[in-house]
Amino acid sequence: MMKRAIAALLAAAMVVSLAACGGASGGADGAAGSGSATAASGTTEGVKLEATDPVYGGSATFYYTDFNNVFDPAMGEYYTYSLWFEYLWAPDWGLNDPDTYNFDINTFTVDTAKGQIAKEWSWENYDDGDGYSDLYVTIRDDIYFQEKDDPQYDVFHARNLTAADVVYTYSRLWGKGTDYCLGEEPFMIDGDWYNRFQGIVDFELDDPVEQVGEYELVFHLATESESRLSEFMIAQVNITGVEWQDLTSEQQNDWHYACGTGPYILTDYQAGSYYKFKKNENYYEYDERHPENKLPYLDEVILTSVTDNAAAMSSFISGDLDYIALDAFLSDDQSAELISSMDGNLQVNSYSNGANALVLKCNQEPFSDPKVRIALQKAINLEEATVSYLGYSEDDFAYAALWSPSLTGWSGIENWSADLLDEYTYDPEGAKELLAEAGYPDGFTFTVAIDPEADPDLFQLAKSYFAAIGVTMEIEVLSDMMEGREVQGNSEDTRQFNNTVGAASDAGFAYQTWASDGFAYAVYANDTEMDELLKNTRDAMTLDDQANYAQQADVHFAEQHWAIVLSGQTMQKEYLQTRIRGLENGELLSGHHFFKTFIARIYAVD
Repeated sequence: MMKRAIAALLAAAMVVSLAACGGASGGADGAAGSGSATAASGTTEGVKLEATDPVYGGSATFYYTDFNNVFDPAMGEYYTYSLWFEYLWAPDWGLNDPDTYNFDINTFTVDTAKGQIAKEWSWENYDDGDGYSDLYVTIRDDIYFQEKDDPQYDVFHARNLTAADVVYTYSRLWGKGTDYCLGEEPFMIDGDWYNRFQGIVDFELDDPVEQVGEYELVFHLATESESRLSEFMIAQVNITGVEWQDLTSEQQNDWHYACGTGPYILTDYQAGSYYKFKKNENYYEYDERHPENKLPYLDEVILTSVTDNAAAMSSFISGDLDYIALDAFLSDDQSAELISSMDGNLQVNSYSNGANALVLKCNQEPFSDPKVRIALQKAINLEEATVSYLGYSEDDFAYAALWSPSLTGWSGIENWSADLLDEYTYDPEGAKELLAEAGYPDGFTFTVAIDPEADPDLFQLAKSYFAAIGVTMEIEVLSDMMEGREVQGNSEDTRQFNNTVGAASDAGFAYQTWASDGFAYAVYANDTEMDELLKNTRDAMTLDDQANYAQQADVHFAEQHWAIVLSGQTMQKEYLQTRIRGLENGELLSGHHFFKTFIARIYAVD
């Protein structure tokens, strides 16, 4: 197939380059944190690194793909280029036992969260009249804002962070708070933080969060659900200071003013090209695995854009980049050849990354008819697309539904009935019969609008499968992901769209995307059963109950065929030069919400 042929040509070119270049040196690359909702744990290939003691100094340059050019602390959870910001909670770098804690899963819980800005927290009764225990948080008293070199941009003057700053940060996002934001609208850039915390925080109060001491605050909650409390702590809200409200909108969009308490200070920026950071010498944190070591280790971090995957791989081979992550780019055999050619200078991690899918608007004909949706799915040869096109082995083939099987224990695929398995089995003749029963014996024509991050060749393959049952799919490639969101958000727009399935790991985000009253809802199916299952998954009082509801939701999602899966689970591979250390326990950088937390803890060995 086309993708495998292209990859084979590229692999041959890389072998030639390696022979000329020798080993790698300098640089680092991070396609990490590029907007994926997943993190993932997977298998490690290539050389097994010996543990080394961390060292200070050096520079790392990461290939980064998601340049959204936003510097406001209200930016969403995915934009991990903001190395200058921090959160209240983060994963614990010291927990690395996969039997007790899967470090790379975004969905850590109240039991495995580590305080970052937060020092201590507890749930106690508070007389606010709603009957729920509230979340008391004490923040650290030794955290200071970064000091900017140019006094013109040094808004925070390296002052001590206090509880007032945390209260201001959340109040601004929610548009609720007597001291700062009462009566204003929630502040949004690319994420709806107000709805993100609906049902968790008591928004009936004028002050959902209050300062109760110089370093103490209380969040007034509207739930005692263990799963929802975990969701609150997972949400990565960038903490800023009250001075931010005094900046003009122009200043807030100027990178020179970007400032927080994080491990790295933004020193240079070129739109769509690079971010450059220097070490924050006044950073407070220590390495959990080496408690005597003050963080960060690297003196300089660069996030750089490369024009395409081939250029990124070439730069990696030459040593200009230390890290890249590429979706379904090389087959297993080609990856093994690359590993061998790098002569011990390469680590490779691979992990499940969901599956590309065609998502249908079920308020429109013919997609309102489930027979049509099942017919489209039966037209797709999932195993052929996965093995022959993407280049995976037959043993790697796995179905995809709602949840990521490597990020959660919520996948219900093992509970699929024989009838449901049949609906995902390639059967073009059966698909034609279903179309005829639905009143479309001659097929129909529709358009799918895909964003630039989708795989256009895979959609071309799907187009050929649909053509075999008389259905014509026109493909429109959009200019950016924002245009894709506009297509999804317009129920009357007759264009269908792309998304990823089998990758969800967060009950809150799944609710927002697939429940009929979720703010990112776009399939317009208005399925009350799915709404209830997702609500119960989100609001479950215990984690065991949550898993039970989630598995039911996974099966129901598959049964409805709102998303036509175009292949089995895909794999993402991240390639890391061996000079970059600290990830020997199998942690991954790619697509991780907590990229900024990890970057402070890795180091370079030259």
